[in-house]
Amino acid sequence: MSNKLKHHWPRLIAMAAVIGPGLITAVADNDAGGVATYTVAAAMYGMASQYLIVPTTLLLAVTQEIGARISIVTGKGLGGLIRERYGVKVAVAVFGFYLIVNQGVVLQNMSGLKAALQIFNIPWQWGLVATCLVLMAAIIKFNFRRLQRIFLVMILFYLTYVVSAFLVHPNWGEAVRESFVFPRKINVWDISYWFSLIAVLGTTITAWGQFFVSSFIVDKGLHATQLPEERVEIVGGAILTNFFSWMIALSVTATLFVNRLTVTSGYDAALAIRPLAGPFAGTLFASGLFGASLLGLTIVPLATAYVFTELFGYERTLNASFKKGRPFYIFFILQLVFALGAALFPQVNLFKLTLYADYLNGAMLPVIFYFLITFSESPQIMGEKHVVKGWMSVVVRVAAVLILFAVVVTFFGKILGWG
Repeated sequence: MSNKLKHHWPRLIAMAAVIGPGLITAVADNDAGGVATYTVAAAMYGMASQYLIVPTTLLLAVTQEIGARISIVTGKGLGGLIRERYGVKVAVAVFGFYLIVNQGVVLQNMSGLKAALQIFNIPWQWGLVATCLVLMAAIIKFNFRRLQRIFLVMILFYLTYVVSAFLVHPNWGEAVRESFVFPRKINVWDISYWFSLIAVLGTTITAWGQFFVSSFIVDKGLHATQLPEERVEIVGGAILTNFFSWMIALSVTATLFVNRLTVTSGYDAALAIRPLAGPFAGTLFASGLFGASLLGLTIVPLATAYVFTELFGYERTLNASFKKGRPFYIFFILQLVFALGAALFPQVNLFKLTLYADYLNGAMLPVIFYFLITFSESPQIMGEKHVVKGWMSVVVRVAAVLILFAVVVTFFGKILGWG
């Protein structure tokens, strides 16, 4: 072993010890619902749908870091702290809305899995049932460490979108200008455009993701000395997930947007890309949809189960046996069963609601940000050493105000028919 490697070896070991929560949470934000949202938005507005990608990446990194810091310092998940500090009534109200939003996301992922199976000509009814049974068995049987490894391997599915983006031969210069400089291909004053941007924001920085990262960190057992390494992992996860979302939008823009083809789902996009960019590109896009659906169908119900058990004081760890953690596991299973029951009806296409579901996710963010700010800036909770202050507090406050303003304007704009 070289002297240089020996010098960095302790830091590499420290980084390996924290890998998991930041990467898994961030990339799982690009679940099947996320893929559908990026697809629908890019088909309508091209790379302009990614215009907020830089501030979104920054905000995702900041909010996930704050959530991670809170859980590492306190040893508690965000849901448990809300119950402890604000009482059961507030906790139940937050959880009620959170459950509705999350179940919508689970339904999206079930619909995404259904679409992927149909694309590959697999009997989708039997495929859905078999996949759900496998997921339930894996969550119940495997411990935290083994499940974390599986989640990390599932991230590799997203590389299919990178390959797909190169295969469609996009206009790279135009893509950069539209998403990083200023959109010129669309009407930026269209209220529907801003509605779609909030939906893209809501599927990238999710309410469930803010809860999941804190709960997963507590389950992993990280401590305060590991905060610097966890911060690096979270920033890396934020950059990686938005790189994937940019590639998804790029694939859709170079094929569907330039040909003025609108779609309502990732399924439509995978089929439409085939004649435009070749069957291999379409197959890769569908493969990515399959992987995103699997990850979303595991992580999102887990996020809800974590919060449910934190709020009501039940055992909440993936290391518990089914007997000991029965409420945790049953709540996970019920979410899959409900989504499966809805998806088994042939006429059901839950992707049609994708922008609206993720819009609700975006609308919930100011509430979540309020709790992040309140907890992270309290010396009583965090201790003087780990209190969040300075530019990070400013970023979250400004984002909360701007998102709330945009949500109100676009909500009334839709009602009044502005766009």
